[in-house]
Amino acid sequence: MATVTEAPASRSSTSVTAFDLTVDLFGRMVESGLMPRGRRIFLRDGRLYEKMAKTKAHGYVGAAVNRAVGRRLPDGWDLWPESTIVLDPANAPLPDFAVIRGGSPLDYASPERYPGPGDVGLVIEVAVTSLRDDLTVALESYARALIPVYWVVDVQGRRILVYSEPRTVEERGEYVRSETYRAGESLPLTLDGREAARVPFDEILR
Repeated sequence: MATVTEAPASRSSTSVTAFDLTVDLFGRMVESGLMPRGRRIFLRDGRLYEKMAKTKAHGYVGAAVNRAVGRRLPDGWDLWPESTIVLDPANAPLPDFAVIRGGSPLDYASPERYPGPGDVGLVIEVAVTSLRDDLTVALESYARALIPVYWVVDVQGRRILVYSEPRTVEERGEYVRSETYRAGESLPLTLDGREAARVPFDEILR
């Protein structure tokens, strides 16, 4: 779940113009230290948002995702935990995890180089209190950017939702295919359209 920070409404709608941030400016603000340390801030539709503090469940499930997925990644892919990715010039989310293409995470050492849609094989969100947002606003933005696979780990519902085959319809994103996995099953870890491994559900949720 995220909270939005907006400037107070102006008394004169004719003398001022709203200023939306771009990813380029957002990145400069982050790298220059203008963002408060320790704050999980991201860019959505040109506005700054902040993620809420993690619950205990979010912490241990996130650690389980890190372990279960990270050790099954093939060469050329790395796990990118809670770090900025870029979807378009006005959107730079902070997903819980992304699986990023590259020989080394150091490939993204340049301040101007964030992973973009072509670099991302999978996005994973851990939902404890944020399920509604993860299944609506976040899902639409990832699909619109054509992120190939999107997992939502629904901690309260004891299920993992897997979305694939993104497309845009009238400039809105949607996933054509959705599957639900539960205890005792295994999830396909699909990268570049090919199954790289199977991830047991019980290594992520119990």
